[in-house]
Amino acid sequence: MVTSRNAGTTAAVAEKLGRRWITSDLGKPACMVMRKRLIDQNARPFLYQAIGDYQVEAAKASLGRGFRIGDLSQIVLSLYGALPLPPEDNASRNLGKIVGGGSKTLVLADSPNKLTGAATLKKAVALRDSLMGGWDKVVVLGWNFEPGIGETIAAMNDARLEVLVIPPDLLDRLKKKGGLEKLRGQVRFASLQYLTLHPVTRKKVGAGETVTVKLANYVLLSPEAINLDEANRAKLQAVANKEPLALIEYWAVDPDYDGQVFRSVWQDYRGNTENDGDPLRVVTQAVLSLPAKNGVRRVCVRAVDVFGFEAEAVATVGVAA
Repeated sequence: MVTSRNAGTTAAVAEKLGRRWITSDLGKPACMVMRKRLIDQNARPFLYQAIGDYQVEAAKASLGRGFRIGDLSQIVLSLYGALPLPPEDNASRNLGKIVGGGSKTLVLADSPNKLTGAATLKKAVALRDSLMGGWDKVVVLGWNFEPGIGETIAAMNDARLEVLVIPPDLLDRLKKKGGLEKLRGQVRFASLQYLTLHPVTRKKVGAGETVTVKLANYVLLSPEAINLDEANRAKLQAVANKEPLALIEYWAVDPDYDGQVFRSVWQDYRGNTENDGDPLRVVTQAVLSLPAKNGVRRVCVRAVDVFGFEAEAVATVGVAA
């Protein structure tokens, strides 16, 4: 077993030699390069996981090695406009409140060293409903999210819960601006990106079956949350409005998703011309030839956009016709 942090070179060689490998990197672009590289050489199925420690390392570099997660949470809450809750209700220093206009909002700034998912959202809702004061809603601010976060939010179906994305370049901007006060009022917390699919279909073919998956739409994080100048932000918005699927860098399909481990059996990415002749776009439809299966399939699609943000869509499909 080998470990590496060099854009996948060691992993690629280990794969060719039939070795077991683990590779890691702190940068999302580098991870995308690794993934493409392994796909290009027809690597065996491999698991890709986002640990979510990018902001912790950046915070230590910006705020010093004495940095604590609570320090960063306090900064995030302040920039969102929330006042911290009293220490007796706020041991982790990640809870704040916004009071005004006849309503009270509880705000939870999640930790940057983990992925915000179902457990955090359920905890936030429980705090909203149990903390003294009578809260009208709860807002969860997250750095990194579980791929299935969209499905989790939809399943909870709670109109008094809102989930927003902390700008990924917040620490860089904080450092460049020279402090919290100079950045106040200039930070936008965007809604989550999400992916939608056309109805997934199954069809019997001989002793097997085909599963057809077609992308419907991809909604990017608000361009205002991405570190671009005004001219390029306007261009990005124009592309997103005209051809949103053009922003997808990579997407993959697991036709038998167990809800825990994503196992890709098909993938495409920009620059790959095996599935089509367009090096600037991914294909938007996949037809998978699979062994026949009794019962339903749970099909999962994961997509990564050109900025490294990931989204997931899951569809349950009935028996093949």
